[in-house]
Amino acid sequence: MHSPLIIRRALRLGVVAIALGVGVGAASAAERKLEARLIWGTNDEKSPEPSHKLLEGDLAKKLNEMPLKWKNYFEVDRKIFTINEKAYTNIVMSKKCTIEVKDKGNNNVTVKLYGEGKPVNRVDKPLPKGEVLAIGGEDKGNNAWFITVRPVNDKPDAKKDAKPTNAAAKPAPAK
Repeated sequence: MHSPLIIRRALRLGVVAIALGVGVGAASAAERKLEARLIWGTNDEKSPEPSHKLLEGDLAKKLNEMPLKWKNYFEVDRKIFTINEKAYTNIVMSKKCTIEVKDKGNNNVTVKLYGEGKPVNRVDKPLPKGEVLAIGGEDKGNNAWFITVRPVNDKPDAKKDAKPTNAAAKPAPAK
């Protein structure tokens, strides 16, 4: 789980915030609904895993506009989950990749990334409506994996494509 130099530099700072819109929403006092996507970046036309879907929509467009070295992005998994200020929510993105997310109030979140059960990265960042946060680790070779987290979009097509994760997203002990 290692990424090429360009994303490694960006992720060394802890987060890449990508503006996807102009609106900034107010934080919910009780709970916030978020979407996480595990993404595979590559210059290959196909992912090494046939079950991965080519990333499309506004997120793919934004990633392609960034100065990243990959031409293609594949969605490995997508989860919709709810966070609050009381406890971390644990989201299993794959057999090897898990995140814990907590609402810190005032649109701020903490995202902890784990790879193979070991801490990889941590981000404490504002996450208002219309923005996305990307967090990842390093990868050997010409491919990279990372996770994007963003507030759930209220557009009907976003809800249709998203997979709810009641069973996988569980509060983790507060840390």
